[in-house]
Amino acid sequence: MRFHRSTLTASLILAMTMPLGAQATNGYMSHGFGTKSKGMAGAGSALPQDAMISASNVAGVVWLSEQRLDIGASLFSPHRNYTQHASESGIPGNPPIPIGSEADFTGTVDSDKELFLIPHFAYSRPLDDVSAIGVSLYGNGGMNTTYRSEDTTMRLGTYGGAMAQPSDSNAGVDLSQLALNLNYSRKLTDDFSVGAGLILAYQSFKAKGLSSLGSLAADGNPDNLSSRGREGVFGWGLQVGALWQLNERLSLGAAYQTQVDFERFDKYSDLFAEDGDLDAPALVNIGLAFKARPDLTLAFDVQHIWYGDVDALSNDMTKNIMLCMQGYTAHCLGSSQGVGFGWRDMTVYKFGAQWAMRPDLTLRAGYSYGKQPVPADGVLFNVVAPAVIEHHFTLGLTKELSKRTELSLAAMYAPKSDLDCGCLLPLSGGPESINIAMDQWELELSFGLRF
Repeated sequence: MRFHRSTLTASLILAMTMPLGAQATNGYMSHGFGTKSKGMAGAGSALPQDAMISASNVAGVVWLSEQRLDIGASLFSPHRNYTQHASESGIPGNPPIPIGSEADFTGTVDSDKELFLIPHFAYSRPLDDVSAIGVSLYGNGGMNTTYRSEDTTMRLGTYGGAMAQPSDSNAGVDLSQLALNLNYSRKLTDDFSVGAGLILAYQSFKAKGLSSLGSLAADGNPDNLSSRGREGVFGWGLQVGALWQLNERLSLGAAYQTQVDFERFDKYSDLFAEDGDLDAPALVNIGLAFKARPDLTLAFDVQHIWYGDVDALSNDMTKNIMLCMQGYTAHCLGSSQGVGFGWRDMTVYKFGAQWAMRPDLTLRAGYSYGKQPVPADGVLFNVVAPAVIEHHFTLGLTKELSKRTELSLAAMYAPKSDLDCGCLLPLSGGPESINIAMDQWELELSFGLRF
């Protein structure tokens, strides 16, 4: 037990001290949690296989018959860029925003920093035959872009930051969210369980290159808009779930996670609506797992994410900027009905399969689809948050190393998805002037220990 406790403590400390990177796949949330689930494109809320099940469905922890420790990390690589097709804006004498890479202000600019390390950790322990506790630590979501001014026309910066404030010419955002899920689950009958988890969360954020938008600040003083350094805030939420083993071959799972209520970002109160209030959206997972053969299991999940309930993300961009420019300060940056990114709710469909090829080797594959949340008329702001990915293709495997240990691997590829701007604002280059695009891949490795 001394070895197990020291391993648990060391793993927790390691996971908490490792840096978190961007996770923009389904909006800004990961396509799945846990290496086994990720090998099936995030499906598996009705198929508990490791302690990371608590991130998708807390009711699944009690179905793990032994204590488990799962620890791992992924290398996540998103490739983001924007292209400006227009050489002039609708305002005489002003370049179109965002600024491209060529001499006439057109051209493509790629985001810097394309490799991120994202750790995870989970532990579960049966209390008796019908109840269990668990803890999991994982990246809940994130977004990162870094557009260097030296890659833009005359080094003006993506949003022309160098014209407003030379030290604020590089543009981009960096959002990271960490969730600690403390959970309890119980079987009410031999084939039905429920669970609940308390989510303690932390998010950090920084933005740069946005000072040229200072005239849109609601209070008239954009001192908390851009280049204020990194700020971290705490939040909390809840997750409840249920899992029903209908028969030996079919199971049904469902879990609901509340909106995570974060403290406000004081340093960016002129950027996000409601004085810097950026909460994490509520979501629901509903899943089926079907054992087609003794060695073949199919999984299907539907996930719905309520981005539309988070004002900082969902508030309309174009309409609010127009109202702000007409003097309605309640619609300006940072105000109660302030300018947002225009994101819509997102529904994701996840399909996965796993084949027990040998007693010590399981292979997995998966595919997911979700219509991206960014509206065409919101592309101008979403240059720094190009969350337009819709398709994910995954592969995975688990290799038993011994009776108590295993190694799991998952790979994900999200092909390029892009969006043309339906721009109506005069500072842009007009309709279809801007294109934002992203593709990404991820490779995750984890170690599992049963004891």
